[in-house]
Amino acid sequence: MTSPAEAESDQLAEIRRLTDLYALGMDTGDLDVFPRLFVPDGSLIVRAPGREKPLGTFHGPGPDGIGLIAKLLRELYRATLHNITTHEASIDGDRATGTTYCLAYHMTNGDGDGGTLETLGVKYEEQFIRTEAGWRFTVRDATRLWSQITPTPVEPLLIDRAAARARGAS
Repeated sequence: MTSPAEAESDQLAEIRRLTDLYALGMDTGDLDVFPRLFVPDGSLIVRAPGREKPLGTFHGPGPDGIGLIAKLLRELYRATLHNITTHEASIDGDRATGTTYCLAYHMTNGDGDGGTLETLGVKYEEQFIRTEAGWRFTVRDATRLWSQITPTPVEPLLIDRAAARARGAS
């Protein structure tokens, strides 16, 4: 028999898995994942630092709602990588709230150069609900905390040059 502490730990792990799958869906552009992560009337709110009014609110997990962000990421960037860092959640019956931090890397397409790397810190304030299918997001309120844009030259990495030299030496 599962103890109450073990049951809560399992629930918290399922909630954490939602945040990981969301990041993976954004990075892969897998629009089919969002209906499995959000309730049908769920929403994603996107905010910029220092602005009270949201930049946008996306309703529903479909391609015209939350999935639109994943679609735009695929169109605008060569690659993205969303790293979930700190995550906490509190369960109250069939509802939960949480906070998740993310380091997001967005690599632009360069014209003849390496492009640029847009690095940003993001804080999500979240609301969850337990459904028959498991935990789902009802709201993800995302605030960009900071951003940095870095040029990325097309030079080989030090390890690439060392490997090339090592192959030539053998």
